[in-house]
Amino acid sequence: MKVGWIDYLNTLPFGIENFKDLEIVKDYPANLNKLLKDKKIDVGIVSVAEYLESFYQYLIIPDLSISSYKEVGSVIIASDIPIEQVETIYVTKESKTSFYLTRVIFEIFLNKKPEYKTFDSYKKRQTVLLIGDKALEFKKDYSYVYDLSSLWFSKTKLPFTFALWCVNKDFFLKNQNRVNEFGKSLKKNVESFFSKIDNLDLENWKKDYLKNLKYDFDKESIESVRLFSRYLLQLNIIKTLPDIRFTDGKVITADGTQTFFNFDYNEAYHSTKAGSYTESLYKFVIPCKIDSISKEKGKLDILDVGFGLGYNVAVAIKVAKESNPNVKLNIISVEKDQNFIDRINSMDIPENLKKEFEIIKSLTKSFITLNSKEYLAYKYVDENVNLVVIVGEGREVLQNLAKENYKFDAVFYDPFSPKVNTEMWTFDIFNVVKSLMREKAILATYSAALPVRKGLMEAGFKIGLVEPVGRRSYSTVATLEGDIPPIPEKELERLKNSPLSKPYRDECLCKSKEEIWEEYQRSVNFSS
Repeated sequence: MKVGWIDYLNTLPFGIENFKDLEIVKDYPANLNKLLKDKKIDVGIVSVAEYLESFYQYLIIPDLSISSYKEVGSVIIASDIPIEQVETIYVTKESKTSFYLTRVIFEIFLNKKPEYKTFDSYKKRQTVLLIGDKALEFKKDYSYVYDLSSLWFSKTKLPFTFALWCVNKDFFLKNQNRVNEFGKSLKKNVESFFSKIDNLDLENWKKDYLKNLKYDFDKESIESVRLFSRYLLQLNIIKTLPDIRFTDGKVITADGTQTFFNFDYNEAYHSTKAGSYTESLYKFVIPCKIDSISKEKGKLDILDVGFGLGYNVAVAIKVAKESNPNVKLNIISVEKDQNFIDRINSMDIPENLKKEFEIIKSLTKSFITLNSKEYLAYKYVDENVNLVVIVGEGREVLQNLAKENYKFDAVFYDPFSPKVNTEMWTFDIFNVVKSLMREKAILATYSAALPVRKGLMEAGFKIGLVEPVGRRSYSTVATLEGDIPPIPEKELERLKNSPLSKPYRDECLCKSKEEIWEEYQRSVNFSS
């Protein structure tokens, strides 16, 4: 495993010298950023700016960073004049994060736009951005020294994170155990270092400097990184708001809610650009008209295909009860992963869904029999909510629900994407789902794929489109006789004429996703 390393004083607590089985690549922060991006190293301590610019390539090793609440002295604006008078700043090429933070401080906090000039080697100038050991060494040469971490904290009341331990996502997927053990060892090294720091053979100023840093990556640090990313977006430095992805699967999405990355499917449970709560509300609950049905009928049967982390169910309960406090909800969810409860219990629940997730966390293990087949199930019942999560293979559970003549007013259709979970997106399974829906019931799904829309239409649904949330593509709604938005003529033409507009097929409802995908590819190639 190739590990990128910055040989600065502030990296000392990580104890890289304790690792004997690594190939260590030492360089400046900016160079290490490039090496990690180009996959010439596997893991590295890299600038937070690099993560924010290329987050889709990386995963963060949890609970490790180089951050600070306080004045640290190693990332400074050193000047012979007061900061308010600065018109030109010479900036180091060593760190993008420090340069971007300088821009935020001047252009947003101070509403100034100085000229930035880069330098290769240090020499005395009127105003200069210095980092690392150079900052510690040369700040004595200047009349005014402004600590960037301190300036950030005074404005935001949050710590500033300068660097993160990141791993290339592709490398991690093939070496999960090794990377996880490496992360645990780094954490132990930091804890051991600070437990002994007063007895170490270090100059006192170095000990004080290191004590002013923080090496975890807690909620406040995460919020600080998210705020920094919003400022960078405002300055057009980055093009999109990143999500915060960790090697333990946790993902902090664009709206601040948490989801998880499923390494088996290589996808997150929710749209990270929209956010977990936002996606559930605008792609499922509102399109299925949960609020109006709750008011008008007072009773609502919901089928949730792909329970995942429970957001769709939680948001549905919240919206339904807000519309009608006396509503009776009967919700059946289908879920393949029997460990879903463990994942939910480790999740940070948003404040506005605490009550609803208390219901989900109160699910108790049980069993349910459908068409003479017994399934593991998790159940919750009170005077308003009857929730059952059935654990099993999705196609089989849906068929057996149909054979038991279940009927629903709304369907949240939320498996993983057609590319990785193809067996759940076929014309044949949509025929089964159709038999589970009342005439005016609405099915909502995030998918915009042509084979999905074509499959729904050929199964007898009329389809409509829902405004995009977190992406450019419109999501899809389908119904037999319900009221849904119309489908534009342009999309109808695509569905009619595109060679890709062929449904996935699974006549026996038993094929593997690979078989279904290969047959689809053959049919597309044949028609074109």
